[in-house]
Amino acid sequence: MIKTRIVYLCMAILLLLFVVIYAVLPNVGIETKNTNFSYENIVFNKNKVTTVDIEIAEEDWADMLENAADEELKQADITVNGKKIENVAIRTKGNLTLRSVINSDSDRYSLKIDFDYYDDTQSLYGLKKLNLNNNYSDSTLMREYISYELMEQMGLPTPAHSYMYVTVNGEERGLFLGVEAVDETFLANNYGSNNGFLFKPDGTGSDLKYISDDMTDYTGIGLKTNKDNINQSKFVEMLDAINNGGDIEKYLDVDEMLRYFAVNTALVNLDSYQGNMKHNYYLYEQNGNFSIIPWDYNMSFGGFGAGGGRMGMGREDRQKPVDASNSKSSPMENNGQTDQAGVDRQQQNGQFNMDMGMSGNLMAESAINFSVTTPVSGTTLEERPLLKALLTNEKYRAQYEGYLEELTTNYLTEDYVQSMTKKLAVLLTTYVEADPTKFSTTEQFLEAVEGENSLPEFAKQRSESILKQLSGELVVEASITAQDNTMPVPNEDGEMKGMPDNSDPSQLPEDFDPSQGPTFNKEGNGPMGGEGQNGGPMQRPDENGAPMGMPGANNEIADPAATIDKTTVITIIASFVLLLLSLLFVYRFKRRGR
Repeated sequence: MIKTRIVYLCMAILLLLFVVIYAVLPNVGIETKNTNFSYENIVFNKNKVTTVDIEIAEEDWADMLENAADEELKQADITVNGKKIENVAIRTKGNLTLRSVINSDSDRYSLKIDFDYYDDTQSLYGLKKLNLNNNYSDSTLMREYISYELMEQMGLPTPAHSYMYVTVNGEERGLFLGVEAVDETFLANNYGSNNGFLFKPDGTGSDLKYISDDMTDYTGIGLKTNKDNINQSKFVEMLDAINNGGDIEKYLDVDEMLRYFAVNTALVNLDSYQGNMKHNYYLYEQNGNFSIIPWDYNMSFGGFGAGGGRMGMGREDRQKPVDASNSKSSPMENNGQTDQAGVDRQQQNGQFNMDMGMSGNLMAESAINFSVTTPVSGTTLEERPLLKALLTNEKYRAQYEGYLEELTTNYLTEDYVQSMTKKLAVLLTTYVEADPTKFSTTEQFLEAVEGENSLPEFAKQRSESILKQLSGELVVEASITAQDNTMPVPNEDGEMKGMPDNSDPSQLPEDFDPSQGPTFNKEGNGPMGGEGQNGGPMQRPDENGAPMGMPGANNEIADPAATIDKTTVITIIASFVLLLLSLLFVYRFKRRGR
């Protein structure tokens, strides 16, 4: 006969096992996710700033910075939140942004890390490639992040993204936005398969105008996958359908594309298919059906400049021209002084500063009232046949307008965007302050959080304009001229025009509450070793991705390894059931003992 103490001992062991599985394992360094895509939560943890430490030969790093335009791959070791991956490839990245930084006084380049370049079996929790974006031209540091967040809310496949603090050979490089590459891993994760055709159009054919039946005539379609089977692609047939009135539902995920263009339009993202550059988007063809994937949003929220348009307060007024002098702000003026063309390279408080003019022109009228009925700038709908095919169909236009209304009433609102900006301010302010290579000041970053020249205020006014346009109260006709000067735009040499001269950084928002997040010095741009919180010395972020003593340190923010997948949940439930059965057994055992 089993003794009672043996039964209780077994029960104690089972109870201890249950506690370990439920409470301990997720909170230690043990990885509880056993999937191919655990990087989504481990690497891109939005509740903390990920640390990325790059070790590279000094001569290779110096050569990379000196010859950034070559985008030459170099060998390096990368440590992400304490996990080291050896023998990976790294290079500079970018197009106009890269050339603009080359022509500036900065060497803060965006970087691409390829974990499997030298060893195709290697990855970071399933992640093969990581982009570190330098937030060039965005003093808010939030435009791209928030844009991706809104894309996700509207149900679009979106690259994983979070903030990362980067060092190279122990030297701080600063705060970057980490973005997942759109590659085979992304496709498999979001579409269940990566055996289709991935296109990144940029050049001849990127406007999606039909040229001929010969694929070789479309030299700018940027095929990235499955190149050996390009003859099986329906790309030309898709172009024929959208240009010449075919059955586009046979080739397009129409609903997804309508959601994409609704968000892109609401965010006034014109460094895209809807602007004169006609790029920064992906197409993925799977079984002859094309989906669109969002990409590159550092110039959203009107950052690329919106074509001027004509506005009226009713349909009868659609012919009335807009008086440009009534624009809410002009980036060509600064304290009464007119800017000169060219890049403004300032030395402020001993640190490089390029005032991109983003804060000054955020509320430009041409962006706030950008047309939703003809949502193009510097071009026409006829020159953008994909958009035209969608918006000239009465059924599709109604869906598109429905998505605009959903977006502007639920997500692109003052309250919703402000909840994001305040959270980001709490998380990022100390990192921004410590960043030794940043393009703008901490004050300019915080200006985006709240107030009359903030991203929430943009969301409020932009949403109001969209709803008025949808109701017919406000009519806006898109301009077919090139982007206006509401935002400096790089020329073909990567040089910026119309940069503010002798800019004076804006003061902190009067109602910003320091108790809700880190404090900062008045200059707002102290480098490492300068004054930080409460006037004390600034400290490097710890291994958990947070400066000592700041939010995120001492496990105040959840560790990404705490993510529990379905397998772990099932294990916990099974253990709980086993525990209940054991209790029932003990109960029956004791009754029989009587």
